[in-house]
Amino acid sequence: MDVKLSIGEEDVRMSNPIKEDAEKDEMDSLKEDIWRSRKERMNNALVAARIAARQQPETLYAVASSLADVIKGADVEEFISAIERLADQTDPSAALNFQGLSRGSLLHIAAGTGKDDILTLLADCAGDHLVVAQNDWGDTPLQMAAKVGGPRAAAMLIRRARDVPNVEDKNLILRMKNKHGNTALHEAVLNSHADMVRFLLREDLELVYLMNAEQKSPLFLATDTENPTITEVLFSLSLEPSKIQGLPPVHGAVMHDNYDLVHKILKTNMKLFAMTDSRSGNIFHLAASVKQRRIFDLLQPETEYLAREWDMNGGSSHSYRGQDGSC
Repeated sequence: MDVKLSIGEEDVRMSNPIKEDAEKDEMDSLKEDIWRSRKERMNNALVAARIAARQQPETLYAVASSLADVIKGADVEEFISAIERLADQTDPSAALNFQGLSRGSLLHIAAGTGKDDILTLLADCAGDHLVVAQNDWGDTPLQMAAKVGGPRAAAMLIRRARDVPNVEDKNLILRMKNKHGNTALHEAVLNSHADMVRFLLREDLELVYLMNAEQKSPLFLATDTENPTITEVLFSLSLEPSKIQGLPPVHGAVMHDNYDLVHKILKTNMKLFAMTDSRSGNIFHLAASVKQRRIFDLLQPETEYLAREWDMNGGSSHSYRGQDGSC
């Protein structure tokens, strides 16, 4: 009896993974069938509309606006139903490719509202150029996805952008900047989306070095984030300080009273700690000018030379400290 029971238990343990694999295959197959059905409905609606009367220019904006409102409040099935209803009256394909809304194309709307399924459907049915198109603020759909923290949407958009023909730079969409000079990584840091930050860095590590219009790299922005995970992710990288554009991140840590980060930088990357600004000012020049006394606790044999250096104003950190005797 014991032997049979033991074998039976082993059979159960061995059969569970097989059962789980079978269930996963069934689920994947079901998802494929559902997605195939969705695309078929969309294609049928668009074909029917092309046979019908063409879209009048004066109503195109209104149609695109109405679809944008549908996207914000609907799931993918409801969106397809809206397209099917439109196909009886006009050509929705023109609206799918319309870029005249201030918020951008419908891809921008879907990406910015976290509607991943609708976004994927739109990417299948609209022109390839819309994947990298910019709205009135210079945002691409990828930057919109970064603002709301949508790694799944971002992965799809990056893949599509890399597949666009006649584009040599396969990381172009990742490095595109909006009117604030922000890449998708800047936006992910600003909006405290740690998972998105990790994802974008896996796609293109060079993003961490790029500055925006305020001369701030994602590293600098991370010195003022309320999400410590983002700071940990960015400053745990093997950084090359000579490649960092704009303001030194360690200066950001001083200005934002992030003493723990300053100490971490000193321990892990001396070159990053020693970075200077455009006036050749280093961390001790800055600390003296803003009266951050704690920074001078970091004076050690390996950092003393920084305190003796002169900036372009002709001052050392000692001279700044002695100006009013308060620091």
